[in-house]
Amino acid sequence: MREEILKFKEAIHNAKNDDEMDKIESQMQELCTKNPDAFAEAMAIFAKDTADRAEDLLIRQKLKDVIPVISMSYISKNYFKKSENWIYQRLNGNKINGKTATFTHDEIDTLKFALNDLSQRLGSISVSL
Repeated sequence: MREEILKFKEAIHNAKNDDEMDKIESQMQELCTKNPDAFAEAMAIFAKDTADRAEDLLIRQKLKDVIPVISMSYISKNYFKKSENWIYQRLNGNKINGKTATFTHDEIDTLKFALNDLSQRLGSISVSL
């Protein structure tokens, strides 16, 4: 069922007109009628995947002005114990072994902690002349 819905998802993305969309919707309705529980389960999984990807895009968008200013390598090495490539793969949504690299929820919490920690450390510095 997942594979069929994945094909529909791709077809919707590539649809060029209303007639193509109507045909896809009709096919999806037919599939839903045949096995509503499996259809609902597969759609829920894809909805979660879409929400996760949207969250990753939001993270990248929020960090776009900060990334050139702070050392993502430092954050990766000191807060995640990972390589610089590791964090950039997730920030850029690179494909690794056929899957898009993303942050887990725990990694997002670690990233929030790292940014907050660095913010506090920078804010505590005072320079007097």
